[in-house]
Amino acid sequence: MRERYRMMAEQGFRESIEVKEALRREETGTILDMAEMIVQAFRGNHRLFLFGNGGSAADAQHLAAEFVNRFQMDRPPLPAIALTVDSSVLTSIGNDFHFEDIFIKQLRALAQAGDVALGISTSGKSPNVVKALRWSCEHGLRTVGWVGAAGGEMDAYCDILLRAPSRVTARVQECHITVGHILCALVDEMLFGNLEQNE
Repeated sequence: MRERYRMMAEQGFRESIEVKEALRREETGTILDMAEMIVQAFRGNHRLFLFGNGGSAADAQHLAAEFVNRFQMDRPPLPAIALTVDSSVLTSIGNDFHFEDIFIKQLRALAQAGDVALGISTSGKSPNVVKALRWSCEHGLRTVGWVGAAGGEMDAYCDILLRAPSRVTARVQECHITVGHILCALVDEMLFGNLEQNE
């Protein structure tokens, strides 16, 4: 029995590595494009809004913290906001209106043209993410989407779309957080690389 579990664990590692290798081959340029877009927004005193559901909500919060606090270098805080953290806002909108409005209403309140909206959905079909990205396109925000291999309605509303090459939710989420960490490192280097060189 233990050997069967060992084989399951090793298979999980293999699948994750294979998917990330495919992601590296297919999407490195996309990640660079995202970093450049976000850097341009930050340089223009604009903000980054991140949102998603479930594990994608956790990724949005995780990455917002990396931007606001720090990733690997000490540098000024960056204006990133996860739209998944205020339980009173989320539950009041969900209760009074619809769950699919929880992100769009926050963007309507907080976002301005030139900001970046980053929507995360493993299926590419999450109604609240799609609705928020559509509104963002219509109101002058730059839009980024992270999806899995299946894609979905999000595709039409993303200036830049990153597609993790798997239909397995766990593998897609593993790709997304890896991309997030690479993105943080690139943004830091593009904005503040000279700080480390001058130390």
